[in-house]
Amino acid sequence: MGVEEHKKEAPRTFKFGVITVSDKGARGEREDKAGPLIVEELSKLGENVHYKIVPDDKLEILLALFEAIRKGADVVVTTGGTGITSTDVTIEAVRPLFDRELSFGEIFRLKSYEEIGSAAILTRATAGIIRGRNRVVVVFALPGSVNAVKTGLEIIKAEVFHVLKHARE
Repeated sequence: MGVEEHKKEAPRTFKFGVITVSDKGARGEREDKAGPLIVEELSKLGENVHYKIVPDDKLEILLALFEAIRKGADVVVTTGGTGITSTDVTIEAVRPLFDRELSFGEIFRLKSYEEIGSAAILTRATAGIIRGRNRVVVVFALPGSVNAVKTGLEIIKAEVFHVLKHARE
C-alpha cells in the first residue's frame, strides 16, 4: 500500500495539547508567541484540550505532558527547551518515555538548514510515540522560536494523521 492510500485510511481528527517550555514565559516576563501559534494552526485539524507554559524543569514538563494526556490528547507538541544550553531539558524529559522515536528531528533539521544554514545543528528537535495499555500519544518537541515552530508545523500538519494511523496499529 502506498503513502497516499495509507493517508486515506488515517484518522480525520485528533485531540492535542501544547506545552511551552520557558523560564521567562512561566514567570510572565516574556509573551508566548509560539504556543498560541501551534494552538491556532492545529485547531484547524483537531481539538485543543490543553495549553500550558512551564519553566525549563524536567518535572514540570512531565507533569504538563501527563496532564495533556489525561485530558485526552492524542498529540502533544512542546515548544522550547530543545537547544544545547544547560537549561534546555525538554528532550531529556520526554525522550525516555518514547517507545518509538520518529525521524522528525532529521527532517526538521534538513528544512531548518535550508532556511538558516548550519545553525540548524543547535536544535535537538525530536518526536516519538508513547504507548500505554489503551492509549497511544505522539509527542513532537519543537524549538521555541516562532520561525522554528512554523517549520515544524509544516511537517506535523502534513503527516500527523498518517503518524497517528500507524502508531495505533
